[in-house]
Amino acid sequence: MKARGFTLVEVLVTMVIFAIIGIASFQVLDQMVSTKEQSEKGTAQLERLQYLMLVLDRDFQQMVAKPVRLSSGELAQNYVSNDSAMVESDSGGVAFVRSGYQNPGAILPRGELQPVIYRVRDKVLQRVSFPYVNDRSREPNVRQLIDGVKSLRFRFYVRAGDSNENLGVSSGWRNDWNLPEKLPAAVEMVLELEDYGEIRRVWLVAGGVANATEQSE
Repeated sequence: MKARGFTLVEVLVTMVIFAIIGIASFQVLDQMVSTKEQSEKGTAQLERLQYLMLVLDRDFQQMVAKPVRLSSGELAQNYVSNDSAMVESDSGGVAFVRSGYQNPGAILPRGELQPVIYRVRDKVLQRVSFPYVNDRSREPNVRQLIDGVKSLRFRFYVRAGDSNENLGVSSGWRNDWNLPEKLPAAVEMVLELEDYGEIRRVWLVAGGVANATEQSE
């Protein structure tokens, strides 16, 4: 008895079945790889966001009463500024001076007060810092904190005792800060990210004054 071979139709059907299985397997593998990449990207972005909050908390909780110097070199009378000439941001920002930048024995070529600017450039939130308060001749340190920024806004809370009728400033929240030689009672940040939407944070400002050695920087 002769052995019966496969017909052309049977061969074609078998090839089609294997092709379908191959395509399905590839799609499953591709989906797994894509899911893994998205998960890793999301985890990395979340870690950057957590680090950003740590940096922000550290800076705003150590804000001190010290005039900031404009990029033009002019010393402003405000301790805090969100003026566009100062922050040079694509979407909101703030500039102030923080303490707690320890330098025992002046070992490092910098002061113990640190001028800080938060700004947005090309959808990236940047932290710009300078080694000295009153010297802008040195190159600043620019750190890229998080990308995918849609907008950045700050508001400042005026204490009841700090209201100023001459400047038209009453107590409560303000979108800008123009009270000379005063610190706000609190600072609110609204950061809008492409991945997480709006993130709102409020810091109470202690209002510490720089000590005598720091004032000379």
